[in-house]
Amino acid sequence: MDIANLVSFSVFAFVTAITPGPNNLLLSVSGANFGLRRTLPHIYGVVSGFTFVVLIACLGLGWLLTHIPLLHQFLKVAGIIVITYLAFRIWNMGSLDDKSSDHPITFFEAFLFQWVNPKGMLVIITAISTYTNPNSSLTETFVPIIVIFFLVAWLSALIWAYSGVFIGKFLSFGKRQMWFNRISSILLITAILPVITQL
Repeated sequence: MDIANLVSFSVFAFVTAITPGPNNLLLSVSGANFGLRRTLPHIYGVVSGFTFVVLIACLGLGWLLTHIPLLHQFLKVAGIIVITYLAFRIWNMGSLDDKSSDHPITFFEAFLFQWVNPKGMLVIITAISTYTNPNSSLTETFVPIIVIFFLVAWLSALIWAYSGVFIGKFLSFGKRQMWFNRISSILLITAILPVITQL
């Protein structure tokens, strides 16, 4: 990948990573409800899971998803179901003072979610189809994509989790936390509406 493509891809990766989507909304909610320390397994799960999906996509999953529409459709439907469940879970979270039955998303849950995250899959497929060169070596083509995605995933996850922690301080009174969770739940559903309309 030459310098121009490297810069172009870096901008693409950063913009797609930092803009609102299911991962970022969930990280912000977790930061607001549980703080940064308890959100760390969620962050590790997102970064490692997303990076692993990028690696697998570079090794052939991207080709399968573009050439087998049924598989892509299955992942979309699975993603919609999982995101709807997570939105329901967030909607029913209590206030900051009532967290006995609530728990943050675990590393394993966050890792697995990357396989059915509609935004993540779309970004990965777009990146591989746009920025890879079939005439280049595997190392030259895919290593920059994997490394850059890994770095921007970390940066984005930390920014959104920290923003949630900051918001959580403002929400520590009355029913503000409950309303934040419910609005976040609605936003999470809104984030997958374009995917639903494409089914």
